[in-house]
Amino acid sequence: MAKTHSAHEPLLLNHADVKNPPRFAPSAFVKWVLNIAMWLLFIFWVAIIFASPSESAEKFTRNWTRAASGSIYGFSGSLFLVYSGPILAVAFLAIASLIIAGEKELQLKKTSKYPRFRLRTFPILVDGPFGVVSAAEFIGICLFVVFFFWAVYGYTLQNLNLLPELQVPSELKGIVMLELSGLRFGSIGLYFLAFLFLPITRGSVLLSIIDVPFEQATRYHVWLGHLTMFVFTLHGLFYLIAWGLQGRLLHEMLEWKDYGVANLPGVISLLAGLLMWVTSLSPVRKKQFELFFYTHQLYIVFVIFLALHVGDFVFSIAAGGIFLFVIDRFLRFCQSRRTVDVISATCLPCGTVELVFSKPANLQYNALSFIFLQIRELSWLQWHPFSVSSSPLAGKNHVSVLIKVLGEWTAKLRSNVSDKSSAEGEKELLNQFCSNITASVEGPYGHELPYHLTYENLILVAGGIGISPFLAILSDILHLTKEGKPCLPKNVLVIWAIKKSDELPILFTLDAESICPNFSEKLNLEAYVYVTRESDPPLKVNFTRALALPYLLHPREATCLF
Repeated sequence: MAKTHSAHEPLLLNHADVKNPPRFAPSAFVKWVLNIAMWLLFIFWVAIIFASPSESAEKFTRNWTRAASGSIYGFSGSLFLVYSGPILAVAFLAIASLIIAGEKELQLKKTSKYPRFRLRTFPILVDGPFGVVSAAEFIGICLFVVFFFWAVYGYTLQNLNLLPELQVPSELKGIVMLELSGLRFGSIGLYFLAFLFLPITRGSVLLSIIDVPFEQATRYHVWLGHLTMFVFTLHGLFYLIAWGLQGRLLHEMLEWKDYGVANLPGVISLLAGLLMWVTSLSPVRKKQFELFFYTHQLYIVFVIFLALHVGDFVFSIAAGGIFLFVIDRFLRFCQSRRTVDVISATCLPCGTVELVFSKPANLQYNALSFIFLQIRELSWLQWHPFSVSSSPLAGKNHVSVLIKVLGEWTAKLRSNVSDKSSAEGEKELLNQFCSNITASVEGPYGHELPYHLTYENLILVAGGIGISPFLAILSDILHLTKEGKPCLPKNVLVIWAIKKSDELPILFTLDAESICPNFSEKLNLEAYVYVTRESDPPLKVNFTRALALPYLLHPREATCLF
């Protein structure tokens, strides 16, 4: 029987006592010093960017570049040191800190009786146009919005002070003000661009050092991308209006100077950015994901022609974050060139495909990880993310994923597997099909530590194919329970909602009894399966034979008592 809990007692508690680490160690002290240095550099970098719209900051920049112009850095190098150097220095210090820290270890230590408050997971907005917005996301977006209005205010004051010095005729003051405003919006866009590529650097040491998986940080990229393109659009629009009023629109758009600002590359860069922006909007992305995916590769055109538009001196403002992204992209390209062997491919009654493939030697994953998978016979360009459905403890040489049909790529995969399965001599055909698949794996990504092992009581809620990572978690717990290794979870409740009962075999891919015989004596495991689109689910699978467990069945609910 499951242990009863008070309504005032938190469900997710940590109760394991472990040896306390030593209070002082040389490596811990060095890591502490590096962390302090990283935070100071990061704060300095943000402060420099935040102060840039002020007149004092512009005077400092002019004096700094003038002083460094005669050195080996030159004009462009001096600006690069101020605006991109700090974030690169933070990245190098983060690498050193991670090397000193070594492999992260999961500490099952006793914590407070009440759950900790975390900005990254605490929801502020739930039912809104942006979905669930955490406190950290809300604070981050608010800071960028505040910077935008502050920059507009600061640059407008500078424009008003500069206008009398230019001594332009009164009839041209409006046009000159438009061009100056367009110039300032371009500067603001470059400051946003300095941050834009940091959240989507999948193997980022910056994200690793603060323990934020890139898939969570991607939301910052989405929000900041909208704001960046909005500013760059204003930048181009103001210039277009000014040129149109002067009757030289086409001439200015096609102009490509050998020095200074080149207009034509800026037009090309803005058009590429607008295509990415429009196709990334939610209505387009959800209905035409492949269009969004392929159009987003125009970021290469966007960045290259932006650099040609503004020149190396101004581009130095945003070069740091872009450089880190390019390095990460190169390393991921090298990793993803190696292929893996597909061991088996199974098509379940609901159409979900289970792929089992050999694990690369450098792939160290846990039950919370997900990987990107490419099958060249289906597409040379498409990489699709899938949560692992197997535990690393189940076998050292293989990884399994569950793939549900949700698009052309997955439909083509299921069709190939089902055709081989239904034909005569299916075993030989399937083996031949698997041997002919050229699959590559990139990753793993997600949390680096299996945090699910730090709680005594777990509630796992999933819908449809979302049960996949929970199968890996359950397998993890069962293997640890069998081997008698430290494992906190003692009470696990699985709540799974599915549309039709033919999805139930997904749950049966986990054979709990074979992993840990008589596990019910050590682990209280319950699963409630809700079938939402059948009034009386025609269950064709034998619960008792598949799981060796008793079951209860209701018109819209199947309950497994593990």
